[in-house]
Amino acid sequence: MKRIFVCLMALATVLAMSACSAGKMESPSSATPFPSGASDSSAGMLNLWTNAATAQEAADGAGVVHFQLPEEGTDTGDGAVTWREFRYMSGLAEARGGIGTATLTVRKGQQNADVSGDYSVYSYKWIQEVEGRQVTCSGNEEGRAMKAIWIADFSSYSMLVRGEGDAYSTYGVDAETLETLVKAIQ
Repeated sequence: MKRIFVCLMALATVLAMSACSAGKMESPSSATPFPSGASDSSAGMLNLWTNAATAQEAADGAGVVHFQLPEEGTDTGDGAVTWREFRYMSGLAEARGGIGTATLTVRKGQQNADVSGDYSVYSYKWIQEVEGRQVTCSGNEEGRAMKAIWIADFSSYSMLVRGEGDAYSTYGVDAETLETLVKAIQ
């Protein structure tokens, strides 16, 4: 009886190992294999994002009415705004770009919640009012926002700013730059 059990366990192990080494499934041509900047540890995870050519195409694909961003080249005081990637999933549009050398990610969603996807713990949290909107800001330096979230016109918005290198976990935008960006995002 023990031999049969051992043989069955060995067979189950071999079958499990062969199933794990089977070929990978191909992603749809319009979707990326996994999010930009993702590590190899996310390989094999289902990617719900689809690339888009423009912010409006991302809005249309996400099912949000409109996705307006600061114009390319807008000077914020921290550098010019650039856009390099647009993508969407059901109910959520995203634009990725930069402010000077820092990265900038803006999201617009249908949910009435934080759509940033960022669950970091920050040293500082405060509210900044921009044109009557209550913008919840978070950052690791007082008065410099790395994350901003707000709700307007039945949509949720988020903005993430990350510096490069040593400034990744501390770089944020000041109140004036934040106001310039939030005013331009719809």
